[in-house]
Amino acid sequence: MGRIPKSRLEQVLTAFVIALALTGLAVLIPTAAQRLGALRPMPTPVATPTPTAPPAAVLLPDELERDLAGVMTIVNDHSFGTAFLIDPQGDFLTAASLVSGSESLRLIDNTGGTHAVRVIGIDAALGLAQIRVASDGRPIAFGDPTTLQVDDPVVLLASPKVANLRSASPAVLTERSAIQLSLRVDDLPGNLGGPVVGPGGKVVGILTLGGKAVPINRSLDDLAQWRGQSGTLMPLAPIPGTLMLRGSDTTSSPTAGPTVQSVNPTRASAAQAALITLQGTGFTAGSRLRVRFVPLASPTGAFDGLAVTLVNATTLTVKVPAGRVIQDYVIQLTNGDGIVASSRTAFTVTP
Repeated sequence: MGRIPKSRLEQVLTAFVIALALTGLAVLIPTAAQRLGALRPMPTPVATPTPTAPPAAVLLPDELERDLAGVMTIVNDHSFGTAFLIDPQGDFLTAASLVSGSESLRLIDNTGGTHAVRVIGIDAALGLAQIRVASDGRPIAFGDPTTLQVDDPVVLLASPKVANLRSASPAVLTERSAIQLSLRVDDLPGNLGGPVVGPGGKVVGILTLGGKAVPINRSLDDLAQWRGQSGTLMPLAPIPGTLMLRGSDTTSSPTAGPTVQSVNPTRASAAQAALITLQGTGFTAGSRLRVRFVPLASPTGAFDGLAVTLVNATTLTVKVPAGRVIQDYVIQLTNGDGIVASSRTAFTVTP
């Protein structure tokens, strides 16, 4: 075999070395990359957000029970509202509109007992009145409304003896000033004069208009001025037909005011409008005829029925619009003459 020329041998050796170098790099580069990757800091994992706990209940069960022992019903010539006990001497605060101009009054306690009323003082400008009654009960302590913040939850109380009012209506503070508390709450006329309570069951305001309360500290000057006064004893007011007490079907003849006794159908889907029929007594035509649906367990979602039509004194029809909140409601009728008939008649919006 002939000898390979020297130049050719050098080329072969050079190619062989290059091939070995490339092969080594092919093996080393992935390994080095893997080791370098292991040295890189790992990104910090994103923490899973913890669900926000729901706010604690405004009132504990024992606080609610204690407060309701001091919340009763005041009746005037033509309607009723709420009053609450503020001291052991039988002094109550309520809304001035329930007392001013009325020729007769009565207080109904939480057993259904009736009491004569003395009017101690009325502050029409502020919207408050003080009455005195010889009645047992538990006074409700005053709180500090200046500590409230917008969106704070509060509770509007009414007598637990009244069947056509919720004894505890959840509410939310939407605006606070030195002279007024604005609330998001589904209140009824019978709630006027009722206490608005905050944490600890302490009174922070008095409902004097729909969705409006006077801060309780605004009453202190009036209470100091009225202290020691004997007041004026009022004749007993008749019990209105709109007032329904637990343990009895009605408190007076149905002819004393409108009543809502049944609804048909009792439920409707939120997906479409529905025409329902109300049966009762004392229905009258007029520009103020209105049917309102008030949620049983929520401060929001109330709505007015559409196209309220009086068929006769015992029957009317109303349209429930589509898209209403899915929940249970009670029906509130405002008669054509403006008299309000709240009822225990329930209506449910379903999916």
